Amino acid sequence: MNAEIKITGSSVCPACMMAGHDADFCRANLLSDGRILCYNCGSVITPFEAVAMPVNRMPHSIKSFAATMLREHHLHAPGLKLTMASFGPDGSSSQAASACAQGTEGVILNQGYLIFSAGPYSFAKLEVKFMADELQDVPAEFICPKTLEVDDESRQFLENLSLASCPPALKNAINKLIAIGFTVRRPLDFSGAHTRRIQLHCGGNIAGTSVPKGIMVEATYLV
Repeated sequence: MNAEIKITGSSVCPACMMAGHDADFCRANLLSDGRILCYNCGSVITPFEAVAMPVNRMPHSIKSFAATMLREHHLHAPGLKLTMASFGPDGSSSQAASACAQGTEGVILNQGYLIFSAGPYSFAKLEVKFMADELQDVPAEFICPKTLEVDDESRQFLENLSLASCPPALKNAINKLIAIGFTVRRPLDFSGAHTRRIQLHCGGNIAGTSVPKGIMVEATYLV
């Protein structure tokens, strides 16, 4: 039985702010379980912590993506929480300066990652990695998300996730990824391993190779 949820105050919608809306249009209700119910987008969002604030410095397409992953449209739907974000130099400032001197600033300075936890499950997470220089190949549906039709193969894959004890919040997130144009790059082996990984990708490959570029996502959980 779902616990009763009440409105306890007012807040600002972090997802709308990331997506570029003015704060005046992001006013929301603060709920008794700590989440936010937004007037503007009609979503329920789990606020992210200070360690995830670098998401606000990321390219617009990534912020829009993060907002999409955080939003849920049903009060009792299991959602994600943004727990970590990083964008910029990888390593110390001296390492970054040395890399710049060697002409590798594009590799060092433009990479980023996001980590989402899947509801109350500390063992289930979604890790997103990207290079800012490669985002131009991300399709328009990704930057302005809309629901795409899920094919029969993807629908069967999602059904198999439920049978394989995938936490509901993580399954919902993978469903969203497929619906905005991600493809499963490495199918999940549903037998054996205690840690299960699903890799998804959006953005194509480096010209003339099978090396992916754009945005890589890895979902992991324990069984």
